[in-house]
Amino acid sequence: MNICVNSLYRLSTPQFHSLYSEDVSDEALALLIGEVENGNQNCIDLLCNLALRNDDLGHKVEKLLFDLFSGKRSGSPDIDKKINQACLVLHQIANNDITKNNTEWKKLHAPSRLLYMAGSATTDLSKKIGIAHKIMGDQFAQTDQEQVGVENLWCGARMLSSDELAAATQGLVQESPLLSVNYPIGLIHPTTKENILSTQLLEKIAQSGLSHNEVFLVNTGDHWLLCLFYKLAEKIKCLIFNTYYDLNENTKQEIIEAAKIAGISESDEVNFIE
Repeated sequence: MNICVNSLYRLSTPQFHSLYSEDVSDEALALLIGEVENGNQNCIDLLCNLALRNDDLGHKVEKLLFDLFSGKRSGSPDIDKKINQACLVLHQIANNDITKNNTEWKKLHAPSRLLYMAGSATTDLSKKIGIAHKIMGDQFAQTDQEQVGVENLWCGARMLSSDELAAATQGLVQESPLLSVNYPIGLIHPTTKENILSTQLLEKIAQSGLSHNEVFLVNTGDHWLLCLFYKLAEKIKCLIFNTYYDLNENTKQEIIEAAKIAGISESDEVNFIE
């Protein structure tokens, strides 16, 4: 037993047994993580099983695996493929007749990092779509072109959904207390065709007023841009940061009309950085 455990997981038998206790030893976990980073498939399988736990340790391990999978944390060159394949195996087990109603597998039946990684590995389009719907749910697309979920959830070139962009900007808010960052919106409502930026500005002014640095993340229908309202010498100005191709004149005019609500009277006070 000692030889088998050590050769498979580089752990002693007591360290291996501690992984199945309520309090996993820090030493055993650190050794296991080190082997995972080096691409040890047996250790990856074991750590993915630990990530199923619905406690602080399970969530910590799940995040660590996702950071390795996404490249946020460095590991062996093929670590992403090894992790998502391990998650896919767990997903297949979680959906067999014996385990599909077992609450211990609930991370593979509800939105989670483990489920996302499993979905990235499957080549079965119907299963991929089914997993995507579990992850994304019924989200409202800000524009007709915004891609939310289904089979292109794992496409690297797709447009980010508003929820994903909101999550990505949380750190910006925490690091820059002088910025007020609003939830991402579409510029024009896909059904009513109203100017959503104008509506949000009206609501913001009525509720709390604009801050000195007010940021709106706006979807033009083709891509996202950043809209900043700021005060300079007691005058409100607007900067539009556009890293894609130049905006058409209709889109620019919609933004200028919305900017008037913020107190900008001259169109030259709206600067487009493209």
